[in-house]
Amino acid sequence: MQITSRCKCVDLDVLNPNEFYGHFVFTSLEKSEGATIGNMLRRTLLSNLYGFRIVGVRICGINNEFTPMPGVREDLLEIILNLKEIIILNEAKTDQSCFGRLKVQGPAIVTAGSLLLPKDVHILNPSSHLLTISDDSIIELEVKIESGKSYILAKDQKLEGSKDFIPIDSNFAPVLKANWYLKSLPQDVDNKNEELHLEIFTNGTLLPHQALLQARKMVGYLLSSILNMEFPCFDVMSKKDETNKSNSILEEEEKIKDLNTKSKNMKATPLISEKVKTSKAKILSSKEKSKTTEEGTSEENLFKRVTDMESGSLEGLGLSNRIVNALKKVNINYTWDLMKYPSPNLITIEGLGPKSVQQIKNKLELFSEPPTE
Repeated sequence: MQITSRCKCVDLDVLNPNEFYGHFVFTSLEKSEGATIGNMLRRTLLSNLYGFRIVGVRICGINNEFTPMPGVREDLLEIILNLKEIIILNEAKTDQSCFGRLKVQGPAIVTAGSLLLPKDVHILNPSSHLLTISDDSIIELEVKIESGKSYILAKDQKLEGSKDFIPIDSNFAPVLKANWYLKSLPQDVDNKNEELHLEIFTNGTLLPHQALLQARKMVGYLLSSILNMEFPCFDVMSKKDETNKSNSILEEEEKIKDLNTKSKNMKATPLISEKVKTSKAKILSSKEKSKTTEEGTSEENLFKRVTDMESGSLEGLGLSNRIVNALKKVNINYTWDLMKYPSPNLITIEGLGPKSVQQIKNKLELFSEPPTE
């Protein structure tokens, strides 16, 4: 009897204001399944989840990171390191970039909470130190905030349309650490089953259980391409087979004509009659096979479309590549993400016009309505 595996959360804790801990257990796994799931989830948690970080800074009167700042105790390199430590939460859940601004007259100790940000963007560590102004100098700076994943070096940052911004290394990952280990079940005498223990540490922009759910969706998205597997080499072979079949059918038809002509001119023998019957049977069977192949092709196309819709891919809705790419730029990767997205906000997405928005609405109506017989 096969036992269904389950996942349960055994511990959730706040270690400090910017570190959250979650402990999850996957039960009743067969031998070697735990290592497979553990490795896959850990790599996804650390590398594939999206977050928001400061990617560039612009300071009035400063051209590069080596220019001294009069009246400021820290140099610009130290200020950049402090900006990297700021943890940002974007409640709007979009990947559109935004800006934060700061203007302070000294003497003063400036913290991350002094940045003025859009209403949906918040700093989770507002007491994080930025710089110290030792005299009455006025410091004015602007930061650019973007969505991303994993770790991006300053030299790889793309700050298009952001003149005079100095790029910053950015660690977008909301997961600080992820560990897993296996335990054997004490009641399992044969040692065939095991438990997977997964520990997740996050920075607060995502709670551990939210990070695990996003990782599960991401793994499904990464593996969804298997549903649309292509066999171009088989397609070439099948075309050759079809050509050979059609040629053989024509040859058989010519043989039948010759046999019929001969049978009219001479007395038919049982042997010749048997040849004619055999040839006709071959042709009929070949035609039946070709019909079956065509029906199988239409069924495969229907199955592909249904599996696309079940997997939640945007391609399953029948949208154009341009619309799909525009939606994915704002982090709408699945059909259910599109259904949750507010309809009035679709027109604000770059690359979508009124016709594209109407097409999306029509496709969603067809997707959500039950099929009529």
